[in-house]
Amino acid sequence: MKTSILKRITLSFFGIALLAGISSCSKKNDGPTTPTSKGKTAKFTVTVKGAPSSAYISFVMAGVATDPSNTTVWKVNGTTQSNEQAVSLGANKFTSTTQTYVIESVTPLQAISVGVQCLSPANVAYTISYKAEINGEVKADNQNVAVTKDADFTHDYTY
Repeated sequence: MKTSILKRITLSFFGIALLAGISSCSKKNDGPTTPTSKGKTAKFTVTVKGAPSSAYISFVMAGVATDPSNTTVWKVNGTTQSNEQAVSLGANKFTSTTQTYVIESVTPLQAISVGVQCLSPANVAYTISYKAEINGEVKADNQNVAVTKDADFTHDYTY
């Protein structure tokens, strides 16, 4: 009986020593590390032609700067959008003489998200074009896409 208790104590001791040894071999963690990132540049070109007044059109670009305190990240057709991290273009933006918008980042971005939804509830066709360039490389290029009652254009992009 003494041998059985001594065996259990010895095995328990070695088990605890083994666990302590394994856990002490892990890499030291000095707290959270922030990955360094140079960021991305973005340029989006959107065009809507022939949209009826009943059309639902939505282009939304959102970005987070590499410096999160910087909230001015976009310019639209060359005009900087002060204190805006997102740009939203709806049907009302395409009813005047401007049919094409160029949205560009003015600072390096960590994350970029784009949502596009174009619908034609009435059966009146119109066309849209969407081009995305990230760091100068074309990531999406949808030109002259017909939007009808039966064919919408709905996409979410993350760059």
